[in-house]
Amino acid sequence: MNIQKKTCQKMIFFAFCFVALGALYIYGINKTAVRAFGKSVDNKRITEMEEEVRALETERAHLAIGSWLETRAQRYELVAAGKVHVLSRDVAIVRAE
Repeated sequence: MNIQKKTCQKMIFFAFCFVALGALYIYGINKTAVRAFGKSVDNKRITEMEEEVRALETERAHLAIGSWLETRAQRYELVAAGKVHVLSRDVAIVRAE
């Protein structure tokens, strides 16, 4: 009877170890998957931010060229014919009345 009790205790111990190690294994795989998907989301966000930075740099360049053109126009005594209207959001196209 004592041998049966020890055998039963060993089986319970091994079953507990099997379940515990299985849970840790599944937790590890889940953590790895979450990191992998998190990296892909982060990479998409980085790509979006890089596109936004390029757009802002382009807009800054357009704004900088505007003041340069104004100083050049003043140097050559050029005057706008009338009120200036912006025809496009990127400020590359304008029209003077």
